[in-house]
Amino acid sequence: MQGEGPLFRGTLFRFRRIVPREEILYYMLFSALEGSGLGLIRECGYDAGNILVIFPMEAKLPGKGAISPAWLSRHWQEWVDSSTTADSVWVLKRGALGTRKTTG
Repeated sequence: MQGEGPLFRGTLFRFRRIVPREEILYYMLFSALEGSGLGLIRECGYDAGNILVIFPMEAKLPGKGAISPAWLSRHWQEWVDSSTTADSVWVLKRGALGTRKTTG
């Protein structure tokens, strides 16, 4: 995620995980009224619409309504999913799935 630029509302994250119902998960950054003002919500599948996390203020880029990709890479396992690493996450921004995986 580092070098990918700010992560704004609507950014999608796709990653694989061994779960009881689904192997590929999609989460989307959404606007929140708490913390940094952004969080992750399940985008599709069995748990669609469920909020996973509201990110803390330290995740926010100063002066922007965006999350820092460097912060998210460093804190992926703590805040998002402990069974995957940030380098296995695909990021969809501006309508095109990134060809690079995130860097951690």
